Amino acid sequence: MGLFTVPEARAELARLRPVLDELVRLRADAAELAASLRPGGRETSLGGMPEWKAAQARLDDLMTTVQRTGAELKGFAPLLIDFPAELDGVDVLLCWLEGDPELCWYHRVDLGFAGRRRLPDRVAVVNEEIAAGLFDGIAAHYDEDTFHGLVADALVDGLGCTAPERVLDVATGTGVAAFAALRLKPGEVLAIDISPGMIAQAEAKAAAHDPGKRITWQVASAVPSPVEDEGADVVLCASSLHFLGAAALRDWLRALRPGGRAGFSLPLASAFRPSEAFAAIVPADLKLPETEDDAAELAFEAGFTEVTVKRLDVETEDRVRSVFVVHATRP
Repeated sequence: MGLFTVPEARAELARLRPVLDELVRLRADAAELAASLRPGGRETSLGGMPEWKAAQARLDDLMTTVQRTGAELKGFAPLLIDFPAELDGVDVLLCWLEGDPELCWYHRVDLGFAGRRRLPDRVAVVNEEIAAGLFDGIAAHYDEDTFHGLVADALVDGLGCTAPERVLDVATGTGVAAFAALRLKPGEVLAIDISPGMIAQAEAKAAAHDPGKRITWQVASAVPSPVEDEGADVVLCASSLHFLGAAALRDWLRALRPGGRAGFSLPLASAFRPSEAFAAIVPADLKLPETEDDAAELAFEAGFTEVTVKRLDVETEDRVRSVFVVHATRP
């Protein structure tokens, strides 16, 4: 198979996460079963020889699944996976070790694991440029999907606050959540997005939706956001956190004043089916939730308190679209 780009490898790793999680679980089961089968071994509730054989067969299947992607499974305990790539004209292996939150290491092919280095910061910049281009490509038709507006309304309505001094709308897109936030009567709204095309669409609508010019539009990275520490009372992020990753949650804690509120949405893990191009920019450090409890745990783990989650289901002509709407407080 061919070489991976860094975004492609990160996307493939994200798709492999369920396989790797099962592999780790079965690896432990197989080890416990094997120990029980040795002379004098301790009995286990996992079973005996048939269960050990079944676990081994399943482990073989899972390892084959990893290899079929073009990745190289170099280690079993701990898991070590390499993705063949090229960096600055040099053949390298993008290297993921069990426990790494994301794919952020590499080593030259001839050096092996001992030559492992962190990927340079500019790789993340290139990834952001790719993402900006993808969102530029859908900006003109983004508002045709009215679901985004329903999500934004749910986020704003659930904040339970009025007249915040400053609202930060992260990954604003065409500004749907920023315009909805005007109902809170804020002092100002800063709406940011990496996509110049999205910001241009938002600014074109602003004359009608924001005659008081309370919204400032800015092409900027989401992480870190261009807000000073404790510089916002409210942070909104509609339909975008799954493209930003867990680092965004930590940045919102930094940007919010004590007692500040965050409102964000996340798709259900079972329903998220991005195209191949968009899958390549999905970070690997944020596990999408399947239940309300899963969604709440993401906010609690980041350091938020007073977390509430509601599932928003909207029936369309051909399907039901669902997201979790999360509200949380910075302690």
